[in-house]
Amino acid sequence: MSDSLSSDLWTGERDAPAAKARAAARQVRERAGDQAEGQTHRAADQVRRIADELAELARQAPEDSPTRGLVSQAANGGHRAASYLDEHGVDGLLENTQRFARQRPTAFVGATALAGFAVGRLAKAGLAAGGATSRDGENEGADEPAPVDRITERGPFDTADHPERTGYPEA
Repeated sequence: MSDSLSSDLWTGERDAPAAKARAAARQVRERAGDQAEGQTHRAADQVRRIADELAELARQAPEDSPTRGLVSQAANGGHRAASYLDEHGVDGLLENTQRFARQRPTAFVGATALAGFAVGRLAKAGLAAGGATSRDGENEGADEPAPVDRITERGPFDTADHPERTGYPEA
């Protein structure tokens, strides 16, 4: 019996770290879920604020303005998105996205590409706006021109110093 007792003790000692790891993993998942829920509600509040501002812009626009209807539709869509986020959370958004991707993969890829293009354009506009402030002197320590500015000044791959690389005759 002493052998079975010692094996039970060893088994218990081996299982204890595994149980601790499972408990720690469960706690991490719960915290991550709570943080994701909080972030979702903050995002919904931000979307709702933007939608409220758009609705106010639409109310202030002239009656015959063609943009009034578009801005109003954008505000309504923002309110619907904020309500959806509050109601369903990230899990609901992820499930609906997965369902849409399975049902209409071509449309999903197209929408993803369009969203990527839009984000890229916004990022480029943000960088351009940041570069404009550094040229105006508002952004201290930005004496170095932006990489795009260097290319336009010198040409790609230093072709300004080597006109034969451009394929154009020297002027």
